[in-house]
Amino acid sequence: MQNVTKQANREGVVSKLGVIGIYKGKDKQTGSPLYANIPFVAYNTATEFIKPNTKMMLVGRLNSYVKDDGSRYGKLVVQLQVNSAYPIATSQDVTVSDDDLPF
Repeated sequence: MQNVTKQANREGVVSKLGVIGIYKGKDKQTGSPLYANIPFVAYNTATEFIKPNTKMMLVGRLNSYVKDDGSRYGKLVVQLQVNSAYPIATSQDVTVSDDDLPF
């Protein structure tokens, strides 16, 4: 998750806009990771849990609409509307000592 911006409108509704990268696998020729970048919007309490550059699980709905961009058919916009967000712990976030082991 990157490029997260937080804003509030006149009615006090807080929103966060950003882009999430969804891992699609590796490029067959270069071996580098491939991502699909999907914009998202979150409102009010869901915004409190969204942190930039953090692995997260986002729960919500995928919306699409046509934005008038002056062309004949407009531009299709696909966006995730986030209802809740949960950070995901990775092995780098967890430290285990000998005292934690049962044997």
